[in-house]
Amino acid sequence: MERKDKSRKKLVRKEINADRNMDLNDSGSDIMLSFFRTEVLKEELNQYESGKKIAPIDQLIADAEEALTQGPYSVIDKTTLPPSHNANDYWHPAPYWWPNPKTKDGMPYIRRDGKRVPGTRMYELESEKYDRTRLQYVFDDSITLALAWYFTKEKKYAMHGVRILERFFINPKTRMTPHLKYAQVRLGRNNNKGSHSGIIEMKDMYYYLDAIRLFHAAGCMDEETLIDFKKWLSSYLEWLVHSAQGEKEQKSSNNHGTFYDLQVAAIAEFLNNRSLLYKTLARSKARIREQFAKDGSQPKELKRNTTAHYCFFNFQGWIYLCEIANRWGMDLWSYKASNGSSLMNGAKWLLSHSGKEWPYKQADEFDLERYFPIWFSIPRRSFRKGMTDQFPNSKYSVKPRFFPYDGVRPYWNLGLGEYKKR
Repeated sequence: MERKDKSRKKLVRKEINADRNMDLNDSGSDIMLSFFRTEVLKEELNQYESGKKIAPIDQLIADAEEALTQGPYSVIDKTTLPPSHNANDYWHPAPYWWPNPKTKDGMPYIRRDGKRVPGTRMYELESEKYDRTRLQYVFDDSITLALAWYFTKEKKYAMHGVRILERFFINPKTRMTPHLKYAQVRLGRNNNKGSHSGIIEMKDMYYYLDAIRLFHAAGCMDEETLIDFKKWLSSYLEWLVHSAQGEKEQKSSNNHGTFYDLQVAAIAEFLNNRSLLYKTLARSKARIREQFAKDGSQPKELKRNTTAHYCFFNFQGWIYLCEIANRWGMDLWSYKASNGSSLMNGAKWLLSHSGKEWPYKQADEFDLERYFPIWFSIPRRSFRKGMTDQFPNSKYSVKPRFFPYDGVRPYWNLGLGEYKKR
């Protein structure tokens, strides 16, 4: 394990040195948003205002009206307490860990593979006991409200989004403490602290930051609120990078490592921490070698019981990392590692299964529409004509929202432009 870790660190250093000339000075300074392309949103707004029907926008506004009736949310609203007994701490037990029937106090908890603890599945009836569902509402309602303001210019949407921000992240009485110490806790183990894998529960922070940018652009967020949020975010980033949980998650070689880098890179960009952004993108580039085989398959994700889910989920994370990297001068789509692995081979391998039965283990039902957000988000010119015929002609004909576990940002088909090589 030590030799493997040293080898990995050596590879990361090599990738960093290879990209010393990456321009981080001004390449992103005029980009207002990170994951919705401003120039594409402007064109969609012009079409919408001229009367053209764009289905995702119609659903967006309907969803925003519903979001106005929900929240604002807070971690103190949960009906159980974390091991710290502090309601402000984010709290979610590990979903497959149950009381030990062989001990009087049930400790330490034991794993029951495939059987989830009630309340740990998102949106289910008992999920109010914990914070995972509540956090997802914060992310999803906020981006919905922010985009609804963008397309309608009705400030009621942005104002409600700011109220969600203030209650969850700003108000001292109701805000979440800036860490995930109690995410995916296995009671009776690790001093009742959470697992490093619990960090992935904050994975959607990346598009939430675009919602914050839009609320500020709407004029509904004062500078003091923005400063307070940046302070919270800075504290969380410090924990994410330097805590034992964060350091262990950073070393994860599967989808957890991908989404860890996405979190860190998105936050570093928002806070203008360019040295950390640079370091994270270089580390991400080095991950391609360890996550993808030469043929484009994902060996680590193919070890799971739901291989299709995890292969698509991990690749979605890579799509968003590519968006950040491309904006800052690093073209991950064109990169090929010394072992021949590349993201383009990864895309071709995934999409080659479209229209066919998935040949690997997949214990749960798989949403076949998950092929489409990948198809429309990658460089497609190198694909054979026969393959292109398998996919819709318009990104707007595909549903704009997937289940959060799928890793597809809400309204993925809005603000989505063609890949352009820098």
